[in-house]
Parts: sequence; C-alpha cells; structure tokens
Amino acid sequence: MSSMSTPDTATPASGKGASHGALRLLTGAASVLSRIGGALSILLIVVVLALTAAGVFARYVVGRPLEGVDEACGFMVVAMVMAGAAEALRTGHHIRIDLIMGLVGPRGRRWLDAWSNLAVLVVAVLLARTGWHTAMFSYDFDAFSPGQLELPMWIPQATLPIGAALLGVVAFAKLLAALAGDGTDETRGGHR
Repeated sequence: MSSMSTPDTATPASGKGASHGALRLLTGAASVLSRIGGALSILLIVVVLALTAAGVFARYVVGRPLEGVDEACGFMVVAMVMAGAAEALRTGHHIRIDLIMGLVGPRGRRWLDAWSNLAVLVVAVLLARTGWHTAMFSYDFDAFSPGQLELPMWIPQATLPIGAALLGVVAFAKLLAALAGDGTDETRGGHR
C-alpha cells in the first residue's frame, strides 16, 4: 500500500515539472519564431526604404518612374506589419492602455494580462482563418493584382495568415505564462 502512495505523491511534482517544462518549450519556440518574424520585418523595412528611394530617384532625377514600386511597397508594408506583430507583442512594444494595470495589484495584473492575451489570441485565430480563406480563394480563381506587377494575389495575401499564426503562438504562450503566474518568462516583455 505504501508503494502505491509513493507514486501518487511523486506524480503531482513531476506533473508540475513537466507542465513547467512544456511551458518553457512553448515560450522558447514562440520567442524564436517571433524573433524570426521581427528580423523579416526589419528586412522588409530596409527593402521598402530602398525601393521607395529608387522610385523617387527614378521619377524625379532620371525622369522615368519605376513601374510597380508603389504596388510592391504596399504589399510589403502589410507583410512587414504581420511579420513584426508577434515580436512587438512578445517584447511589450505594442500599444496598450496601462491605466487599469496601475490600479490593481500583482494578481489583478496577472489576470488582466491573461485576459488581454486571450483577446489577442482570438483576434489572431480569426485573422489566420480569414486570411487563409482569402488567399485560397485567390489561388483557386487565379486572381492577380490589378497593378503593374500582376502578382498572383495569394502571395501577398498569404502574409496575413502566416503573421496571424505567429501572433497567435506568442499570445498563447503569454496566456499560459500569465495563468501559470510565471513572471520570469521572456514572453512577458521586458519593460512592464
């Protein structure tokens, strides 16, 4: 009988350790994915800057505008925002009203943080679902952009579900960390 009670007492501790390990793994994966998205966003900022500068130079100095630059930059701005959204959430560089957070204690902040991350997760799921259906619709009907590029529309539209999925992974990791009360996890942002 005592041998049966020993595993029972060991199970909660090992279960808690396993769940903490799973949370750390999810947090680490979310961090890596969001950093990749953030790096891609930075790269797209540089590309948009270079294309815009080249377009302005070609139009006003050379006298021959580059066709498709405005359209390409518009598509890249959407991709830039979607790629960088997860990193902004992870690091706490997103827009948030902290008035209520300052009025509640640590436990209240934890629940408000969980609530806000749940809201982000719901929006991310809706964006991913809608973006996926839109991109697949464009793919199925061979839709092309109406501008000079005549780019298959599913390509720029695919940035929405991909970015939303990244955002959802980070929001889910932050939600679980808030519910677990893990204040040391790096998905919580560094300057709150």
